[in-house]
Amino acid sequence: QGEDEDYWNKSESKAYNFDEDDVSNISEASYEDFPQSDFPLNLLISDQDLQMILEEQSRQEILPRNISPEEELRFLRRKYQEQRNPPPASVIITRLLVGRQVHLEAYRTLAQKTELLDEAIASGSGDAILKIVLFLQRTLKRKIIYQLLQSRPEAVSHYANHLSTRLQIPECVDLWTMLGKQQEAAMLQFRLAVATSNGDLRRRKLAKVHSDYFLQPGASPFHARFLSDQLGLMEWQTAEASDLLDKSVLESLYHVCQRHKWSDSKSQSPGNPYNFAKQYQISASQFEWIVLNERAKSKAWKDLDGLFERKTFIKSTFSIHIPLDKVVLRLSQLEAPVAVLNTFLSKIDDTQKRLALARRVNAVRSVVDCLVAMKDKAELVNVRNGLEQGTPERFYADNCLESLNSKWKAESIKVSIKK
Repeated sequence: QGEDEDYWNKSESKAYNFDEDDVSNISEASYEDFPQSDFPLNLLISDQDLQMILEEQSRQEILPRNISPEEELRFLRRKYQEQRNPPPASVIITRLLVGRQVHLEAYRTLAQKTELLDEAIASGSGDAILKIVLFLQRTLKRKIIYQLLQSRPEAVSHYANHLSTRLQIPECVDLWTMLGKQQEAAMLQFRLAVATSNGDLRRRKLAKVHSDYFLQPGASPFHARFLSDQLGLMEWQTAEASDLLDKSVLESLYHVCQRHKWSDSKSQSPGNPYNFAKQYQISASQFEWIVLNERAKSKAWKDLDGLFERKTFIKSTFSIHIPLDKVVLRLSQLEAPVAVLNTFLSKIDDTQKRLALARRVNAVRSVVDCLVAMKDKAELVNVRNGLEQGTPERFYADNCLESLNSKWKAESIKVSIKK
C-alpha cells in the first residue's frame, strides 16, 4: 500500500522520446489469466473474411524505425519497383475489400485492366466493381469500355446505377444505347420526362421519347400504346380545361361525367363518358364506380336507373361489375333516397345478406320484403310494431303482414281439405 502511494505522489518531469521503446518493465499478459469470451470468433467474422484480413496484413509493408539510410533507400527502391510491376489483380481487389487505399495507375495494359475488372466482379463487391469501372472510364476509350461491359452485366448494373444516382442521364442513356438496351434507355428517358414539373414541357419531352424510341422497330407495343394514350389524354386535358392537366384518367372521366348530358347516351363525341372509357381502356368496374359516385354527388338519382340496365331485343337486364353491397353502402353514405337503396337491394339474391344490409342502411321496405320471403311472421310483427303509425313504412308492413296471414290461411285450408 505504501509503495502504491509513493508511486502516485511522485512527480517526475521528463520529455518523451519516441525513439526509446523501453519494454523491459512491461509484463507479458497471460492468456490463462484473461477471461474467456462467451462468443467464438467465428460468430463475429467469417473464416473467409478473417483469412483475407490476415493475408492482407502479411503483405503490408511499413517503413521500419531506426533503420540506416541505406536500408531506407533499399525499401523505397523496392516500393518503386512494385509500382512499375504492380502486384496481381487479386491482391489489389483484396486490399479494396478490406478498405485499403490502392493505386491503380500502375495497371496500364488492357489485359491488366480486364483482369482487374474480372477479379472485382468475382469478389461480388459492388464498391470494388464500381471503383474499377470508374478507373477504366478514366483511362480507356469509351468504345473499349463498352466492349468490356457488353459481356459483364454485373458491372453494367452498378455503373448505370451510379450514373442515374448522380443524375448523369445523358451518359446513362448513351451506355444503354451503346449496349443495345433500347428498352432501358427509353424507360430512363420516360422517367426523366415524367418528372418534369412544367406541363407543356413535359408533354413535349414525352412526345420526343415516343417518336425516338417507342415508334421504332422492336419497341414494346404495350408501352407504345400506353405512351400514345398518355399523350392523347394530355392534349385533351390542355384543350378541355387548364386545371385538368396532371389529373389521372379516372379524374378526367369524373370531369366528363359532370359535363355530359346523360339523356343523350348515344353521342359519339369525346365528351361521352362511354366513348372516353373505351378510348382510354377504362375497365367496366372503374367506369361504373366513377359514374355512380359522380351522379350520386350530383343528386342525379334518375340517371342511376339506366346506368346498369342493358337493353336487348327482348327485354332489359340488370348488369353490374362492382359488388352490390359496396354500391348500397356508398349510396347510403351519399344520402341516397331510400327508394334508390331499395332498388339496388332488390338485386341481391341472398336473402340473409340482403336483410342484414337493409337493416344496416335502414331500408325498412327491403327488411319487410326479406322477412316475408323468409316467412318469419314473428320478426315481421316486431318490425311492424316498431314503426310509427301513419307512416308509409307502417302501412306497407301492415299490408304485407295481412297478405301473409291470408296466404297462410289459404294454405291451411288446402291442407285440411286434402286430409
